[in-house]
Amino acid sequence: MYLAAPDSTASIVGFMGSGGLALCLTALLVFGVMGKGWIKLNTGAKAGTVAFLAGTSYMAAGKIWGSPEQVVQQGWTGLGVGGGTGPFGEIGIGAACSLLLLLMLVAPLNPVRATALALIAAVTWPSAGDGTIWSVPGQLAAAFFMMIGSG
Repeated sequence: MYLAAPDSTASIVGFMGSGGLALCLTALLVFGVMGKGWIKLNTGAKAGTVAFLAGTSYMAAGKIWGSPEQVVQQGWTGLGVGGGTGPFGEIGIGAACSLLLLLMLVAPLNPVRATALALIAAVTWPSAGDGTIWSVPGQLAAAFFMMIGSG
């Protein structure tokens, strides 16, 4: 999937492609959370932001990058989200999205926990649909990726 034309004039960095962007953001995320290089993602907010961008790029890239999306969706299905009564009763996708935001706001998050939570949110929030508030962060991330000619 292309978010921008695959030529070097469409971007300030040259054509990256959605898979290339996913690869670069994953490297930034992994090594940034490890914190031994020049860039350190040493807070939950920094790690969570990069993780959300990485998760959004995974969905655009597809192929092997779609595996985290499948795992998250299977997890929500196992909890009964959007599919009727589960072990916690009937849970709608809006409740799942709200839960993720609440955890981001009130839970004590280190960089690793923030990364996991933001990757789950990157998959879950767009699932709520285009007309919801939950689709806005993913749309902003996609717009940013289009500006730099990736995806």
